Amino acid sequence: MKNFRILWRRELAAYLVSPATYITMFAVLAVSGWGFWFTTKCSRGEPARIDILLFQTPTLLGMLLIAATALTMRLFAEEKRSGTIETLMTAPVSEISIVLGKYAAALTIFVIMFAPTAAYAFILQKNSDGMELLDTRVLVSGYLIFFLIGAFYLSVGMLTSSLSSSQTVAAVFSFASMFVLFLAGGLTSVARGKVSSVVAYVSPFQHILDFSRGVVDTGPVVIYLSGTALMLFATVKVIESRRWY
Repeated sequence: MKNFRILWRRELAAYLVSPATYITMFAVLAVSGWGFWFTTKCSRGEPARIDILLFQTPTLLGMLLIAATALTMRLFAEEKRSGTIETLMTAPVSEISIVLGKYAAALTIFVIMFAPTAAYAFILQKNSDGMELLDTRVLVSGYLIFFLIGAFYLSVGMLTSSLSSSQTVAAVFSFASMFVLFLAGGLTSVARGKVSSVVAYVSPFQHILDFSRGVVDTGPVVIYLSGTALMLFATVKVIESRRWY
């Protein structure tokens, strides 16, 4: 546990001194804020629902993919490029501590980046007469699934970074992998029968739609937690394999 905390603080400090972190954070808040404003403007004169205004905007969901890619592409790729991975591997720390420490730091920054977006709903509630009374339970359930999806995509990005020594390559493959997984929900419109049911069950679009309406299901929670654990396990095995070189 001590090694985990040390590595978590080390990676967190690296994020906090990196200009890329603040550029990504600015982009997340600016683009998601614009998307929220634009959706609100388009719904003027009609009853406004927070699940549509906040969680179903393409900008917020798109920034989730971009942020997850930006936060994970350097985790192991930069260590390999600079040669510091060898020093890290010879230190008296386990591969599990290394992976979990880096992942926890990325997840911490991810939460810090997107947490301010919750303020959009309260600001609109205070300055609008046409919006329905804000249900905080809906807001909590919506962000629950949003952060679970984000946690899963961060684990996917970390695995991709562990397989490459180039941040650019890691970023491209990370984003491509996340994008394919995210677009899987679009197959519900062309799939039929049992295939459609399966696709809908694993679709992040459907999960966000349900949770943002207050419909909490343990199925998606198990899916994303299990998927995250699987990706982290695979990353540990990739890092362990370096000891054989």
